[in-house]
Amino acid sequence: MTTSPDTPDLGRWQKQIFALLWGSYASYYLCRVNFAVAQPEMLKEFTDWSSAQIGWIPSVYAACYAVGQFVNGQLGERFGARRMMFSAMMVAGLANLAFAFTSSYPLMLALWGLNGFSQSAGWSLVVKTISNWTTAERRGVVIGLISTCYTVGNVVSWLMAGVLCETVGWRAAFWVPTLVIFPMGFLLASFLRDDPTQAGLPHVRDDLAAAASGGAGAKAEGGLAVLRDMLKNRLLWVLAVAFFSMNGVRYAFMNWAVQYMADFHGRTIKGSAFTAVALPLIGSLGAVFAGWASDHLFGKRRAPVCAIMLFGLALTCVGFVFVQKGDWLTAAALLGLAGFLIYGPDMLASGAATVDVHPGAAAAATGFTMATGAAGAIFSGAGIGWLKDAAPALAGGALDQWAVVFLVLAGMSVVSTALMASIWNAKPKG
Repeated sequence: MTTSPDTPDLGRWQKQIFALLWGSYASYYLCRVNFAVAQPEMLKEFTDWSSAQIGWIPSVYAACYAVGQFVNGQLGERFGARRMMFSAMMVAGLANLAFAFTSSYPLMLALWGLNGFSQSAGWSLVVKTISNWTTAERRGVVIGLISTCYTVGNVVSWLMAGVLCETVGWRAAFWVPTLVIFPMGFLLASFLRDDPTQAGLPHVRDDLAAAASGGAGAKAEGGLAVLRDMLKNRLLWVLAVAFFSMNGVRYAFMNWAVQYMADFHGRTIKGSAFTAVALPLIGSLGAVFAGWASDHLFGKRRAPVCAIMLFGLALTCVGFVFVQKGDWLTAAALLGLAGFLIYGPDMLASGAATVDVHPGAAAAATGFTMATGAAGAIFSGAGIGWLKDAAPALAGGALDQWAVVFLVLAGMSVVSTALMASIWNAKPKG
């Protein structure tokens, strides 16, 4: 028998856990997407760097993030969110602090890679922990709400970095966020509990309660058993490959939106950052809407919501091709629409849908999906930079370099649409 969600002590603990996870993961983003705003200013200082060369910095981040997701997703099943996330936040903060005081390109690659590996011990643990405190019936809505932490964190990071780059210098965009992530890490370590039993409460999820009492429900798994089950799970593979494409699109927008506003529309760095926040800001609404729609309109089926929104994203990417130079208001509106349409599927594929497929090992399954998504994000750095550099030759001068980029992103969105449509009727396991 699970404790009712209306039990006073449980309700207080659920709010506390939600707030701690929300604030902690938002602070991750202060030390993650700050690079996108600093990037144009770094190119002004290091004039011999190409777009592809600076793009390798976020690509190395994504590669290390992919490896870290797979490793840390497994470790998260053993050590839990409190210890893993605290350690990760300390390392991410130190990597940003060191990045602020170096001009060595190889060292920048190494530090941003270390940041990527540490940040991988984040979302999968957030998903696992919030799922431990939430019933399956409310999973889509709750994970949709908590996913606003990374959209709000993105907004705050870009606004803060935009002001710092223009008033203090690009290096401040890396050391100032450490003043937030360090104390937030200590708060999480002091007050987070990985599941209700650590707070002296019964399990909330029926499957974990049944396992704890020796019933027939799903039981907690670990080690090679989890890995074996995941690799044999067709639905998880479809989710992972779809997430590979959609995450490549999301990170392309995250890594290059500020640069696009500065290059194509002639905005200042602060102006570009303030305009580009339309992407994550409206994206947070998309995430909440997608969670609600999957629970209430599609009977807890996540794939239909993903497929519909991703198809809309493909059309939006095509729309960017027709935006005229200097028309930054239209570009900002399309960035907001793109954010709404990508953050919803991103949240579902990396959160609720993954837990639905493998609820007994939520951190490991989410880590597996996130690892493939991060592999897709590798393209969003150096790949987009290479596309920009090579676009005149590829298009024969018929298209602007940014038009080529957006058409490629539209194609990637179509691939994700088709994959999610192929699992249209998938429902939560059990």
